[in-house]
Amino acid sequence: MGITIFGRNRNLDAHYGPAAASPIAISSPWAPSDPLSQLVIDDALKAVLGGSGQINRDIALRIPGVKRAHGIVCAMVARTPFYAMNNADRWTTQPAWLTNSYSGVSPYHRMYGYASDQFFTGWACLGFTADMSDCMHIPFGLWEVNDAGYVEVAADHRVPERYRARPIAIPIGYGENGLLVDGADTLAQARKIEEAYNDRLDNPIPLTILGVPREVYESWTDTELDKYRDDWVKGRRNGGVALKISEFPVDMPGQATTDLYESGRNAVRLDIANHTGMPAGLLEGLRQGGGGGGTEMHYSSEAGGAHRAELWDFGLPSRMVHAFEARTSLDDVVPSGISIRADLSAEFAATNPSINPTSED
Repeated sequence: MGITIFGRNRNLDAHYGPAAASPIAISSPWAPSDPLSQLVIDDALKAVLGGSGQINRDIALRIPGVKRAHGIVCAMVARTPFYAMNNADRWTTQPAWLTNSYSGVSPYHRMYGYASDQFFTGWACLGFTADMSDCMHIPFGLWEVNDAGYVEVAADHRVPERYRARPIAIPIGYGENGLLVDGADTLAQARKIEEAYNDRLDNPIPLTILGVPREVYESWTDTELDKYRDDWVKGRRNGGVALKISEFPVDMPGQATTDLYESGRNAVRLDIANHTGMPAGLLEGLRQGGGGGGTEMHYSSEAGGAHRAELWDFGLPSRMVHAFEARTSLDDVVPSGISIRADLSAEFAATNPSINPTSED
């Protein structure tokens, strides 16, 4: 029997439980995608994505804004040390799983997987041993919630049997369904804009169009037409001066600014920032098409920059850390009166510490 979550008011639909078809194939890079699951995905997201509807982490991470946000969020959560606290003091008996693991997966990488799952799906699962002495991250798609509301882990070689004894599922919170669900429209827009951008690069607007009167055009052979064009190109290269017949018009549409969808690409980055709780300046970097006008972004406490406190106070990393603290502080993980809390001293140090805080032994 697995560990129940919440115990009531749980409607594990396609947004949440891996038992439903959609999230497994959409969100899990570990679980195989069976034809039935893919059919459900195609029907559900075809209208949004304008294609087959198939989207997963690999596709989402090809979007630069998603890649940057994912890396920042997951690293912030993974590098945070946690301790068992007795009120305001560290408990004298620290749980071994907080700083070590016999699974061969370090606590840092365990928490990176935890943060990645929550980033994309809004849920993550940790598998504890029966004696609660060790745990590892259970990849999304290898666990499910059964009809009775209990978490169960698939009998898969990627999860050792001892870590299937006490699985604990942790959601960010109600209304947080992960980027692959809540940001489906934005991801679809990003992919479409990227396709249009690449098409414009592959098929650019010609810089110069040479006009040839119809009667002349029809009388010239292909070789003569090519020679006229090549002579023009050669003339332009020789000091920027070209020779042409005065009656032949020349249009230069390429002299105008070519639209490479800068506004759309910038807007997508802003939408991704909102979906992932990132300060827009931190995610955006230097705006494409910028020519001054305050486009340079600072990542320190300088005016106009993205503050470290802002990223924590209002960003996604703090929600993930708080969710982890809240769930692992319950009495089925630690004794009554003991809480799991993050040590955030290094995150808010006045100057960057010379060494990372101890988080693993």
